[in-house]
Amino acid sequence: MSTAAGSDAPLLHVEELCVEFTIGSHRLRAVDDVSFDIGRGEIVGLVGESASGKSTLGLAIMRMVPGAGRVSAKSMKFVDQELYDLTAAELRHVRGNDLALIVQDALATMNPVITVGEQITQVMRDHGEKGGRSELRRRAVHTFREVRLSEPEETLGKFPHELSGGMQQRVAIAQGLVLGPLLIIADEPTTALDVTVQAQILALLRGIVDDRGTSIIFITHDLATVAEICDRVLVMYAGRIVEAGAVGDVFADPMHPYTRALLASLLPLDGEPPDVLTAIPGQPPQPDEWPTGCRFRPRCPLYQALGEPEACRTTDPLVDETVPHWAACHFVDER
Repeated sequence: MSTAAGSDAPLLHVEELCVEFTIGSHRLRAVDDVSFDIGRGEIVGLVGESASGKSTLGLAIMRMVPGAGRVSAKSMKFVDQELYDLTAAELRHVRGNDLALIVQDALATMNPVITVGEQITQVMRDHGEKGGRSELRRRAVHTFREVRLSEPEETLGKFPHELSGGMQQRVAIAQGLVLGPLLIIADEPTTALDVTVQAQILALLRGIVDDRGTSIIFITHDLATVAEICDRVLVMYAGRIVEAGAVGDVFADPMHPYTRALLASLLPLDGEPPDVLTAIPGQPPQPDEWPTGCRFRPRCPLYQALGEPEACRTTDPLVDETVPHWAACHFVDER
């Protein structure tokens, strides 16, 4: 597994993680045999189409998969402890203090009848932070300043609905930051924002990593966002990671046909736009409809161009996860 440069050991080590959901008599696997590391002080983008398993993977790391879900892993070690060996009390301490989640819909995570100042101080109280009301308020103001909220003292007294979408997202980030976590899982935190506010939030997250040394798993479907702030990228399709590497390497030389198709669907930043937008044909398979062999095969232009090789139909591609840039494709050299 690759880690951030200069780190002795990964902050998070995930090995052979699977997530299954039981619906009636059916068992559906949403995440299938996923392994990766997150280094200290790096931002790793987790990208792919909807239903690829990205958000489920994030919830599994947080141990927040709904009750119908079953999570198994050979190892899921955070710092020096296995997350799935922790008791409920131990997990409560890890969440917030060391591991935080920021979701797309910030407003949905807030209590509409309590001021945002009371909500962020309640987070500190719930996790055993010491200090009186004035001390906790001071820390809340300091964190609001860190996330570039204007007039932080006044913002403390406002209710969530009184804030703009960008301000709501900054408050959600502040709630995740206030206890000083080592790792933040940010699940599409900028998708619902306009492009100007989105750029501000991305700059804010990059600054948090630079200033605090915090690590971030940035879950998104937007490769342009990954190019802007991430150090490495994991490309996910049909419950598996199909390509991984440094952002510069993956964007300059994508190995997997799926990654190439995602990049081809991006609009150019300069020059004339294409007459017709490139799109990936078909739809991602449902968890109970994964094809044998390579799961991207039914939509893969390389599979068609090579005359539908038997290996693609019958055998899972082997990968070498010890190298910095790898892809799960039988015909990597054909790109």
